[in-house]
Amino acid sequence: MASTQPPFELFAWGPAWGLDSFDPFCMSVQRGQCYLSLSCASWVCTKSSNPKISPSGELPLLRDGTIPVAGRANIIRHLKRKGFDLDANLTPLQLAQSASFINLIETKLYDSLLHTLFMDAKNYSEDTVRVYSKQLDFVRRFYVPEVLKKRVVGRLAGYRMMLDHNQELVNEVYLNAKDVFQALDDKLGDQLFFFGDKPTTLDAVAYAHLSLHALPLLTNPKLHAILTFSFPNLIAYITRMQAALTLYPPPSPSPTPPSLHIVSILSDPSGAFSAIAADVSRLWSALTSESAPASYGDPELDAREKRKREARVETFWKWMSVLGAVGFFVGYVVANGIVEFRSGDDDDHDDDDEDYHGHHSQDSKGHAVVDGDSFVYVDEDGNVFTEGESEEE
Repeated sequence: MASTQPPFELFAWGPAWGLDSFDPFCMSVQRGQCYLSLSCASWVCTKSSNPKISPSGELPLLRDGTIPVAGRANIIRHLKRKGFDLDANLTPLQLAQSASFINLIETKLYDSLLHTLFMDAKNYSEDTVRVYSKQLDFVRRFYVPEVLKKRVVGRLAGYRMMLDHNQELVNEVYLNAKDVFQALDDKLGDQLFFFGDKPTTLDAVAYAHLSLHALPLLTNPKLHAILTFSFPNLIAYITRMQAALTLYPPPSPSPTPPSLHIVSILSDPSGAFSAIAADVSRLWSALTSESAPASYGDPELDAREKRKREARVETFWKWMSVLGAVGFFVGYVVANGIVEFRSGDDDDHDDDDEDYHGHHSQDSKGHAVVDGDSFVYVDEDGNVFTEGESEEE
């Protein structure tokens, strides 16, 4: 590829549990897919939870110069047309097998992940809500998880409680997951990857989903238990893929916003409050960082790391409560004219203040994957829109 071509820029949901993203569709492209790492000299990965950057409201989003491509399947098709094809050496039969397995993974296995994250009460309250809180702004974090949970309940309504081989009642979604695990295990066999010695699209998608299923960090890691005790070959595959991905160069870092100074608060209140929000987000990410890969074989180590993160989160919220009280007091004082800041040019600042009060607003619309490659939009009033729907003015 010519060095003059603009680099790819990938927008994806941020990291969680030591993985590149908590969303398997983003992970399929972000690192597991390897297209960008293998074929592009320069690419940038930007963590985002903002649907407005995508024409269809989907993440992941790939920006190829001025061309936006949204959704895992569309991104892969686009990269293949550009010559970045991990399936170039597969036969027509193998391509058909790959498509069939990917469909099973992105439907039945994805349903089991949704059930684990949203329908298990402890996982939802202690893990899922916390992960979304890291990604969403302060307002949306309080209602978006509940909206998404309602969508998941509707999606999984058709599953029943059934008897497993031990004559115990379990949700049908986990029986389906076991069937898919078994099919993947049979296909993998003793190979390095699903179609031989080189990774393909199936490896990218399977790794992205299986690595989330195998997490031991959840409060109730049901899928991890199934994989560990019944499918050790798949656990070994996840570890092998994780090690292989470290051989590829990481993406270029996304630009870092400038630091906030007291002068900017006085001269540009709206910009200052935006910068404060960005600083809080970066501080949260630093305190709750999970840069170390998930340890699939050492529960004691995982428990220690989880306790450390919880302690950092508790410290963070103590400081944020103090800062919030101070910020509220300062805002009240300034808004009511008790204290007024002016520089040498009073007229200009009067105009700036009028413009600020007339235009200071924020669109709090959000989304997340809950239906394959479909996404949910949530506006500031709590209204829900799916892909293809539009909000009435």
